[in-house]
Amino acid sequence: MLKYKIFQKLLTMLALLLIPATLLFAYANEASKEVVKHTLEESASKQLEFTMRQMEQSLRQLETQTLMLVNDSTIRAYASSSDFSEYLNHLFMRTTIEEKLTLQSQAEPLISELTVHWPSIGESITSQGTIPYNYGVLVNKPMNRWIVDKSEGLLSFRLLFSFPAIAPPDLSNTVSIVETTISSDYLRSVLAGLDVSGNGTSFFYFPGADIIRSNDVDMELAMNLIEKGEFDGAAIAHPKLSVMQADGEQYLIQSIFSPSLGGTLVSYIQLDEFLGPLQKVNWLVNGSLAFLAIAGIMISYLFYSHFRKPFGYLVRKLEALGSGDYASRATVKTNNEFDYLFERFNEMASRIQSLIENVYEEKVRTREAEYKHLQSQINPHFLYNCLFYIVSMANKSPAAVVSMAKNLSEFYRYITSKAGSNTTLEDEIRLIESYLEVQSLRNKRLAYEIDIPSAMLGLSVPTLLLQPIVENAIVHGIEQKRTAGKVHIGGIARGDQYLIHVDDDGNGLYGEQLQTLIDNVHGSSQTGDEMGCGLSNVHKRLTNRYGGHSGLTFSTNEWGGLRVTLHLQLTQKAGETDERLISG
Repeated sequence: MLKYKIFQKLLTMLALLLIPATLLFAYANEASKEVVKHTLEESASKQLEFTMRQMEQSLRQLETQTLMLVNDSTIRAYASSSDFSEYLNHLFMRTTIEEKLTLQSQAEPLISELTVHWPSIGESITSQGTIPYNYGVLVNKPMNRWIVDKSEGLLSFRLLFSFPAIAPPDLSNTVSIVETTISSDYLRSVLAGLDVSGNGTSFFYFPGADIIRSNDVDMELAMNLIEKGEFDGAAIAHPKLSVMQADGEQYLIQSIFSPSLGGTLVSYIQLDEFLGPLQKVNWLVNGSLAFLAIAGIMISYLFYSHFRKPFGYLVRKLEALGSGDYASRATVKTNNEFDYLFERFNEMASRIQSLIENVYEEKVRTREAEYKHLQSQINPHFLYNCLFYIVSMANKSPAAVVSMAKNLSEFYRYITSKAGSNTTLEDEIRLIESYLEVQSLRNKRLAYEIDIPSAMLGLSVPTLLLQPIVENAIVHGIEQKRTAGKVHIGGIARGDQYLIHVDDDGNGLYGEQLQTLIDNVHGSSQTGDEMGCGLSNVHKRLTNRYGGHSGLTFSTNEWGGLRVTLHLQLTQKAGETDERLISG
């Protein structure tokens, strides 16, 4: 292969100038991006963790206050105060409890409602007044943990503590239950405080419930995160970090799990908004590098257009002429010294073409005529066998006749459409399978196996390459031996050489018989033997197509039958085929 050393040296010098500068800038740019991105991630992570820690502390305080209320002596005594004669004390105790609940809810802005239930007497008191006692609702609420409640379209969070602490499922023997309720407005205030920090937009996600968000949250992005399971298994103490691509934008997603409420606090940041200012610096440096690159390219182009291009054009024309394109001519005008070389090349190509046209094309026509003659010898051989089978089975098995006729029609449709042309080995194998199916109708003991590597199926081969060999294996091998019935077709790839083996377990050929077959197939003359004639035709087609290193070989296989091997040598030395055809 020709190497353009001068042009390569020029390009190498230019590359040594541009590539290090570009790589250095790219590294500095990526490093600055990583620093900014890391700083942003760390700041947002700390803010998210701080917010969650504050919220959890507030919830712990509410849990402590609720636990103190449920153990309050007044609340516990109220359940039995109505049993005594001093009923006024019962009313006074009720008023005291209402005042406690009111003061408690006003002192703690997180609380939207405080409720005390007494299952034993069927009463309930809230910080907002008396409500009816509802056993059916109360008995289904889990105790001693926060629960998410979505009733009447409003999302709230409730905590229930009972006295005694371990309450039976039916609330029997339960003295009192204190229920603390916080609304979703508290969580929205937490989100608002987090968003004010400027580290992104945040929302709360509760599995099976709703999303608590501010107006700035992109709901499409939030739902996309939920569908992808971004928060599955998010029960971790520290923020979880991930980067997501959506609508051509990159988002930094951070989430932290709330062990009290069972939800996830999510914050997302659009990275391009924070990394955008770095792009201005990138454009300035890129502009300088682009100017340097354009100057280098212009110098390279001048050298390319005045030397490399015409020289490469001449090399391609020489390669085309060497590969057999004798009509190749140099038609480009360069207005320099290359025009003289192009004229001399055209004169040489014209003389070569006139010589080839008188000999080579005539030889090609002769080969094509020989192919057609060989093809006409093969087709009737298969047709006569099939027609004889149809006649013999017409009264015995109409189904077999139908199958035979169908396969026969498919076979002739194939060879008429492929006549005089090449095909692929995969099509030939498909034809052989159809042929073997037809033969298995005649001979019930016939079994076959085809093992051709997939890499060989795309090989371009002449039509009806394998059918005569398989037919000979059945007619002259298997049908001549009562115990025979196996046909195996296998392929082997060895570099640029491909081997196809056709084995049968018939009578086989030994000694003088095998040598006679080899002489008939490889010799210049053909005998009247049907088997030798068919195999000789295939051998000639292989040698004509792939050269003298290709063709058929014969040997005895491990079954005692005959092995026919097709050798396909796909690559040849330059000019070997042309020289062979010209010399006849």
